[in-house]
Amino acid sequence: MSEYEQSVFISYAWGEEDDEREKIVNQLDQSLQRRGLNIVRDKRNLGYKGSIRKFMERIGEGDCVITVISDKYLRSKNCMFELAEIASNKQFADRIFPIILEDARIYNAEDRIAYIEYWAKKKDELNARVNAIEYKANAISILEEVRDYDRFHDEIDRLTQTLGDMNCLTPDMLRDADFQQLYDALMERMNNPKTGTASSPKKERKTMDPITLATAATTLLTPFIKKAGAAAMEKLAEQMPDTLGKVWSAITKKSESITDAATDLAKDPDNTENEVFFKKQLQKALEKDREFASLLSDLVEKAKSDSGINIGGDGVVATNNSTAVGNISVGGGVNGNFVIGNNNQVNSK
Repeated sequence: MSEYEQSVFISYAWGEEDDEREKIVNQLDQSLQRRGLNIVRDKRNLGYKGSIRKFMERIGEGDCVITVISDKYLRSKNCMFELAEIASNKQFADRIFPIILEDARIYNAEDRIAYIEYWAKKKDELNARVNAIEYKANAISILEEVRDYDRFHDEIDRLTQTLGDMNCLTPDMLRDADFQQLYDALMERMNNPKTGTASSPKKERKTMDPITLATAATTLLTPFIKKAGAAAMEKLAEQMPDTLGKVWSAITKKSESITDAATDLAKDPDNTENEVFFKKQLQKALEKDREFASLLSDLVEKAKSDSGINIGGDGVVATNNSTAVGNISVGGGVNGNFVIGNNNQVNSK
């Protein structure tokens, strides 16, 4: 799997620390990193003296790009360059994961016209000043920027219409679920990078990379481990659906260090470091043993496709003939631990 399939890029317009744009990016960054994803942001990854344009082109090639769309984003030359680059590399709708902020006016034609007019004006103003230069050969870089503005003017209506047509959850809804829906969509893309291509021949499924596989297995197993407690670890497989029990059995047979890490997690389920350590131990074992990685990849895929298993935003697992774990809230006033069965699924920019 390439670097672009393993990494998640974030494209957004910078703001102050208390700005809405900066807040939500910091929150989703931390949330997705806790789940083991490699998150790439210019503030962290560009590096001192790094080429801003090359970094933006790299974002444009990314297989998973989160775009935090705001009014400032749609009026920023750097952000618009990133958006145009993403669109130029095919599978735009499959590779982009938008979060639309309230001030982004993209949902009706009248509002989108304002952005078209904005970039037309920027292009005309810069073009007029370039035309006033006697020796235009001395303004090559400026002419390149004029071409960028022309590109934004030509493409912004199509791009914003595509974004506006996507069923994007509001920032508050994403926050309330700790970005679970976004994470699920990213994992689906990473595990099926060719989704959405027309008439593509069915290929033999490849083993998931160790990071993705360890993250998927941890997500499936952790709610059961936390619920079981240390005393019940020996009988943990019996508390799981059959497909997930096979995942657990394969892991325990492979490595005592992973089992010990799981026991620590069961003893202290509220300590997030225990969950991270469990995933890291599993990842190390997968990196060392390709045969084990292939076996676990098959078992995890079967567990994920099991209609009786559903991992929800609060760590909820609903299963057939098994115990549901996690805290389930209904309607706002009713909450508690429920048992669910019978197929109920619960560069400044």
